[in-house]
Amino acid sequence: MTIAEAVEGVVVMAEEGWWWWWRSGGRRGGGGGGGGRNHNGMRRQRSDHRMNGSGRGMDRMRGGDYNESSRSMNNRSMNRMDSSRDGFSANSRQSNQDDMMDILRSADGMFDVADTSGDGVLTFDEFEFYMRKHTDHDMDEIIHCFDSIDVDGNGNITRDEVRTAFLKKKREADGKSMGDADMDMLKVSRDADKFFDQADVDGNGSLTKNEFMAYMKRKTDHSEKAIVDLFMMMDVDQDGTITKEEVRKVYMQEREQHVKKGDGGGETLALLLGLEDEDMEKLEEDVYNMFFLAQTGSQAYWFTLFVWMLKLGLIYIIAYDLYTTYEFPPADNPTIIRVTQLLLLPVNVAVQEELVVTFFIYSNLKWDKVILEVSPHATSGKYHAANMMRLIDGLSFLFINTTLLLQATGILGMFLNFAALQFLQTIDNIALQLAADGYLSDKLEDVADSVGVMKLPRNDNECLQVLDSIFLFITFLLLVIAWALVAFVLTQD
Repeated sequence: MTIAEAVEGVVVMAEEGWWWWWRSGGRRGGGGGGGGRNHNGMRRQRSDHRMNGSGRGMDRMRGGDYNESSRSMNNRSMNRMDSSRDGFSANSRQSNQDDMMDILRSADGMFDVADTSGDGVLTFDEFEFYMRKHTDHDMDEIIHCFDSIDVDGNGNITRDEVRTAFLKKKREADGKSMGDADMDMLKVSRDADKFFDQADVDGNGSLTKNEFMAYMKRKTDHSEKAIVDLFMMMDVDQDGTITKEEVRKVYMQEREQHVKKGDGGGETLALLLGLEDEDMEKLEEDVYNMFFLAQTGSQAYWFTLFVWMLKLGLIYIIAYDLYTTYEFPPADNPTIIRVTQLLLLPVNVAVQEELVVTFFIYSNLKWDKVILEVSPHATSGKYHAANMMRLIDGLSFLFINTTLLLQATGILGMFLNFAALQFLQTIDNIALQLAADGYLSDKLEDVADSVGVMKLPRNDNECLQVLDSIFLFITFLLLVIAWALVAFVLTQD
């Protein structure tokens, strides 16, 4: 079986997942005649893309040489972890792992296809749309199925709830019930997925050796040799990359070893891999992070500088006009205008996206040299340069917005000026979107796409984490002082 066939098998299994659910006991009554809706096939494409990495192991999980090749690969992985087979049946253990992997693969495949918004939860509308496309159940049956899976009753279905539902129905179909071991396995799979998502900095669905080493150097104090050994152990098929499925398999094997040894306090693989440390945060999708990731002197580098200078050029033209024509408001400016100005001051601060993002980055994120192993052009100097460009952008718009606000003599004009500047602020976002959509060039598209998946480590300094709130409060306080001066001191007689 080829990799393409394996991936297709996962998609088919995902699309048939809910039918398996009903057939194995989830269905309340007889078949209904719910009508279908037109669908453009984008879910299949989304599922193919998301599960491109997870389908690699399907041929060895389901192929005819399962007994030899799959068992030998897993045994090699377990030997590297110094595991022991004493007291356990290898065949039974392998069967349990394969059973769990099949359930996770089916549940995750279905979830990814049904989650058309990609927000990580299934709303009832998404669930209904999926069910009407793949089954003929009526509305009552769909509602009953949704309620059965939505255990916490919050109106949304999470990935964990889908996994639990699939596992529960599989156990019932086998004449069994879910036990603590099943819940432990689900927790292990969550830990494995958390590790993988944190380490997969570029978000392409697989871990290269460089990504793995960069993550481990940041999260642990292990030697380079120890990190390489861990990578080799987790790369079950020895193809030079680690998939999410391989991480799950190793986590499950490690969990069974601790159960066998009765080791409740030993160092687990999750701790060994630094899973409990700080999380990663995706970069803000703007041209300034495009500058941060771009090679110096490249097309993307000059493109971002051009967009920044264009934006500042327009705002400085407005600033010059304000400087040459500015007049303080009259002393008898209506109270309603002064009150409106005051009420708009916090809004003025909140809408300065570039300013808010800069405060957040310096308070909550940090640059680390290990990112160079994944993105070699993302240097510390460009990181700070990009943030300074964003800060200058934000402060410039804050100044112009505030000036227009404080010199207003009419409420309608105040709001019109406010709205016009908000449009001008989006120029950089439009430029990034054009690049990401491929309207400009392939090179720009590649860099723009990387902005959406690249991640930086969170800052674990609690003192620094409150700085963004402090900066925002100080900014608002300065605007209030400026408003008071203009409204009551610097007025024209």
